[in-house]
Amino acid sequence: MAQVRVENRGPVRTLVIDREERRNALDRATLSELEAALDRAAGDASVRTLVLRGAGEKAFCAGADLSELEGHASIEESRRHFDGVARVMLAMHRMPQPVISRVQGYALAGGCGLAVAADLTLAAESAVLGLPEIGLGLLPMMVSAPILRAVGSRKVVLDLVLSGRRVRADEALRLGLVSRVVPDAALDGAVDALADHLAGLSPAALRMGKEAVYSMAEMEYQAALRYLREVVVLTSRTEDAQEGIRAFFEKRDPVWKGR
Repeated sequence: MAQVRVENRGPVRTLVIDREERRNALDRATLSELEAALDRAAGDASVRTLVLRGAGEKAFCAGADLSELEGHASIEESRRHFDGVARVMLAMHRMPQPVISRVQGYALAGGCGLAVAADLTLAAESAVLGLPEIGLGLLPMMVSAPILRAVGSRKVVLDLVLSGRRVRADEALRLGLVSRVVPDAALDGAVDALADHLAGLSPAALRMGKEAVYSMAEMEYQAALRYLREVVVLTSRTEDAQEGIRAFFEKRDPVWKGR
């Protein structure tokens, strides 16, 4: 049975981690399906925005499937499992389309990492995020990389990693783990509205903007300014930019070509 359900709503594709009975925990099969589904969406021009969520309302994702971890027979088997988490996060970053994570209930351990690794993270007010692995004698090292990039503070990451504490959505917003927090009853509407808004923008500009932000984060300041100048120049030369300018002066909606 498939562990990842694919739902399409016009140009918005939703990937649902469909293991509600296991709080959407990540085993190797689920990670492989997620990676494949992300790669398929990345190559599909009809997909303009992608949403990642967990089945049900109790958990976005509770992290690694501990029953599978317990059964690892070798270091190589453990390495393959945790490499799957890295591949999924990298697949989200490589996608030209923006990725939104819809976080309800618990987003813990690897699930917290996946939620934060998305380009935009919308959380319900009752959502709880955290890295509780230390309590089991484990460490959340793979997912600490996107979390450090999101919050920009080693102190915050060390607090989360070493204490294993969980944070509510309002604190997660202050720390930089999530983009927006909305009332529980408004979460679906907020996710749909954001996904639809992004789907209506220039695919070329979104693709170049997403790549630029991730690349800029790796650069020294002056190098970043030089790089971003070139991104602006190249963006201004796209067909979408020329169409956007014409549409502005002609007072009409632009027709994007994605190039």
